Amino acid sequence: MNIRPMIIEDINNIDVLINQLGYPSANQKIQERFNKILELPNYVTFVAEINGELVGFVGMCKQTAYEFDDPYVRVLALVVHEDYRRKNIGENLMFAVEDWAKKNDCIAVILNSGNRAERNAAHNFYKKLGYIGKSTGFSKSLTINDVQQT
Repeated sequence: MNIRPMIIEDINNIDVLINQLGYPSANQKIQERFNKILELPNYVTFVAEINGELVGFVGMCKQTAYEFDDPYVRVLALVVHEDYRRKNIGENLMFAVEDWAKKNDCIAVILNSGNRAERNAAHNFYKKLGYIGKSTGFSKSLTINDVQQT
């Protein structure tokens, strides 16, 4: 397994993972999104590959807080291909996040995970890695056609 920063050529192979993450999108829309993300200086994406095949990714953003002085990292997306789960890929992606955060003077890694039954395995995964559930997230769609809850 190889964990490395995402490159532009990876975009063509990311659509299956985005769909498995639960956000079905057309390949063109995914490409447009990732082209923007890869240009943002505070955003970092790591991919996991096995034998040259993309099997997972984690996306994060270095942020500044209102409530404390030092920067932190917010994990925005983490997915491992369903055929490769429970093989320590997600764990290695999260370790890459933590390592990057430490090297970039961040004091914490923060993430949100939905309060739905199908997310229980993810919650247990994060707890196993030492993450503590501390809050409940809220969201409100600002578009008429968007009925998807995040």
